[in-house]
Amino acid sequence: MKNAKLPLVIFLYVVTFAVSGCNSMITNNTPAQIPQNGSEIYTIAMSVNPDGTYSIPNSYSARIVVDGEVHKMEKNNDFEYSYDYARSTDQHKVNYYYEIDYKKKVNGNIRQESKRSKLYNLIIANRYVIGFESNRGIPGSAITLLGRGFERGDYVEIDGVPCETSFVSPNSLSFVVPILGHGNKHHAKLVSDNGDIGLGVFHIDRVSFQSSLSSINLEFGEKQALVLTINFDAPQEGIVVDATTNIPDSIIMRDIFIPAGARSTSVVIRGGAAGSGMLYLTAEGFEELKIPVEVISSNEGINAAMDDTISYD
Repeated sequence: MKNAKLPLVIFLYVVTFAVSGCNSMITNNTPAQIPQNGSEIYTIAMSVNPDGTYSIPNSYSARIVVDGEVHKMEKNNDFEYSYDYARSTDQHKVNYYYEIDYKKKVNGNIRQESKRSKLYNLIIANRYVIGFESNRGIPGSAITLLGRGFERGDYVEIDGVPCETSFVSPNSLSFVVPILGHGNKHHAKLVSDNGDIGLGVFHIDRVSFQSSLSSINLEFGEKQALVLTINFDAPQEGIVVDATTNIPDSIIMRDIFIPAGARSTSVVIRGGAAGSGMLYLTAEGFEELKIPVEVISSNEGINAAMDDTISYD
């Protein structure tokens, strides 16, 4: 019976040793990824949570084991330590763990204790994003994204909408702010075959139309051309302009559309029933443009309106 208990005792001993080996006394304060720098020196830091009331504070010391090599850590204060790792090769992943020694008073006796952390990985990234040159803009404006390790084919995406992106250099990309709907806080990310990177919030401000007419004055049946202009090239899908009015019987006009690549469009407005009101023009991402409208009746206008054919040329 005594021999039958032996394997269980050994098993429990091994489990106890493994658990005590990775102790929660040690807190790693080093991020999992650090951008590559020119000096190739990277600070690895940790802190120690004292072992209860029985440990002797001034007795703590720490070391770090980096890829199998042991190095003494610098003591910054009582329980914080750091080590400046100087990278000598082009490897981008470093394995390391911490070890601490300290003294503990137990039943009047001084005892030496040692603890070891779990294994950590440090990635030295040669590809990262510094940020936008400006984190806001109007649709159609060009914004620069700064960083390192960019490649051709990388592009910026805002709220799931791919932006027209140009590769400038491994350190910068240029993208065109898209036209988006309500709200000016949008989530951006860099999309790449090497993995996407979140870019945070980008603010898109609304843009305005420029109109060739500050007001519209027509007689019944008279026609007048209205030119709408924007200060950037319309996107591939074009821009649909929504036209509404509070005098629907007084205005006759077709739908307004700015085609891809264009910066302006024109529409012919024809006077209908006499009335006075407003023409409201808006599109996704644009400020509403309000144009006063007045339509009056005349004998010449009535005769012109009797034509069966309406032309918008």
